[in-house]
Amino acid sequence: MERKRLNRGESMAVLALLLLFLGCRGPRQTREAVVPEPAPTPGRMGTGPWLLQLHQSNLWVRTPSGDAGYALTRSGRVVSEMLGRHELGWTSVAISPDGHQVAYVETAENPGANTIGGWSLLWVVNADGSGRRLLVDLREHLPPEGVIRAGPILWSSDGSRVAYVLYSYEKKPRSRTRLPLAIVDAVELATGRRETLFQWPERGSSFEPRGWSVERGEFYFTFERETPSPPEFTPWGVGDFITLRLGSGESTRALPAQGSLSPDGQHLLLLPSMLRWGDKLGPPLWDGQELVVPQDFSSFLVQRVAWMHGQPVAYITTYRGAECIFRTPPPVLYRLEVGGSSPRVERRTEYPWLLVLELSPDDAYVLMAVVARHPQDRGGCELHAFESLLVAERSRFEASTSLEELIAASVRVDDPASQLGRPLQGFIGWLR
Repeated sequence: MERKRLNRGESMAVLALLLLFLGCRGPRQTREAVVPEPAPTPGRMGTGPWLLQLHQSNLWVRTPSGDAGYALTRSGRVVSEMLGRHELGWTSVAISPDGHQVAYVETAENPGANTIGGWSLLWVVNADGSGRRLLVDLREHLPPEGVIRAGPILWSSDGSRVAYVLYSYEKKPRSRTRLPLAIVDAVELATGRRETLFQWPERGSSFEPRGWSVERGEFYFTFERETPSPPEFTPWGVGDFITLRLGSGESTRALPAQGSLSPDGQHLLLLPSMLRWGDKLGPPLWDGQELVVPQDFSSFLVQRVAWMHGQPVAYITTYRGAECIFRTPPPVLYRLEVGGSSPRVERRTEYPWLLVLELSPDDAYVLMAVVARHPQDRGGCELHAFESLLVAERSRFEASTSLEELIAASVRVDDPASQLGRPLQGFIGWLR
């Protein structure tokens, strides 16, 4: 029997019926595509200086005066996560050591696509908005079983890799406290290769990365165990500052302390913090060497260490923070300088109430905050309350003879109509 061939009209009708049938089956379920945002016009940054600000879940680049700037992201999904406790600083956005790149994390566009808490996407972008790349998509590379939250991110000191923390919790639904294990992974920018740097074997209530020195082959973090009972044995709940040697996996445990790594990864400043019962508060250490400090220097009151980039110099601010009952002493500013055989810390007496936050990558500008000097401006028991956020040329900062003279020579960057508390209105640091 001869097979009948369809003419053109009949073929089109059959095709239409087939498409209609397929359409009735409903759309195929797919994960939303991750599309990089368009880059700003090349050369948009100009000469600077430029500040990075996190505002309404987006990143913005602007001059201190606010007369120029642009959006670095437009997704509205950048995670806003600060350091734990009452510290100043951000864990969800990180500027590269040279100031040329920004790493940041986002939630997924579709909440149902998130496999774990915290964030799903890790991006890197040049400071001028070009070269945006997705480094890690935790929906594509599922973390180990039990990991339910993605945490802080951190640059390596040479700017070649970005580390990130994954928290793995015990599966004990009836437990009053669920303490996580911390897994530290890293991704290489040049190749996209991912690796696990280490997994800390102890569970604790806090794990905060503090630095990654490629030059020294070391990773630094603070770790706090669950507060024992009775709580008076650790009256302040301060964790240990730990140095982990990545090659051997060996770690050294210091007394409860704060640690700060220089931007070039070459030097480590260790500042003993609050005492535990039976412990002795040791001296501050610079690369293991004892520092000569003024008698009034209280390392456990250090609120901020701001490093210069071109030389081993740091400005250290001690500040107790606002208190409800006792009178709070003003912040005290010190300068750490390594010269000769004896590194020293010297007090700067001309700037009470000043908190130095960060120096620009070329050391030409200083970002600083003036702590609220009047009780009515401190918001009761609020720990951090500031009058203003300022930028000054470093030459003016070092030459001024009083706080009022420095304020007059500075540019105010915060919005006076909005509250200026611990988040510092989202200002993160300097770019170039």
